Amino acid sequence: MITDDGGDTWRLSDRWGVGEGSDEHQLVELSDGTVLANSRALSTGSPQQRVQARSYDQGETFSASELTEIPQPFNGCQGSIVSGEGDTLYVAGPDPLPATSWLQRVMHIMHCDVNLTGRTRVTLWKSKDGGRSYPEKTLIDPGLSAQTSLQHHDGKLFMLYEQADPTPQVTVQDMIMDEALQNLRVLLPNRFIFREVAT
Repeated sequence: MITDDGGDTWRLSDRWGVGEGSDEHQLVELSDGTVLANSRALSTGSPQQRVQARSYDQGETFSASELTEIPQPFNGCQGSIVSGEGDTLYVAGPDPLPATSWLQRVMHIMHCDVNLTGRTRVTLWKSKDGGRSYPEKTLIDPGLSAQTSLQHHDGKLFMLYEQADPTPQVTVQDMIMDEALQNLRVLLPNRFIFREVAT
């Protein structure tokens, strides 16, 4: 959606170029006027990495989308991108460890190239080259954590994100489900965390 009058009216941009499927787009404008879209890859069946596309005409058209080196869990997750000083960008989202669940072992036996990871380990990635690479990463929360929202204001970076407690292991069925799925279950947040993040 594009507005040319400060938000009074809106219109659709042209279609995006063919590339990797994506949704939940987050947009930033770079110092040269390029608009960068950083997006969630289409959940299951897609490579488990975030996706980017660029517009060189103020969002009227976008390049074909490409995979980034930023991972995402098996079922994807909404992430966040924000620009800092110059062409410095920050991206936040889960960075799950490889799955070791019973279901993951079955995937390996079947030679299925998929990681049945869940929404854990919210992490911040930093790019100093306008999103061409993200060499710096900082773990923000090692536990169950998911959707993020970033804000850069007065040289400071702030993050709002979902956090959840582990599922209680009360019954034998609970323990079996935990071994079978681990963090692949849908995360229901117990709280939202708002904090300043060191850059």
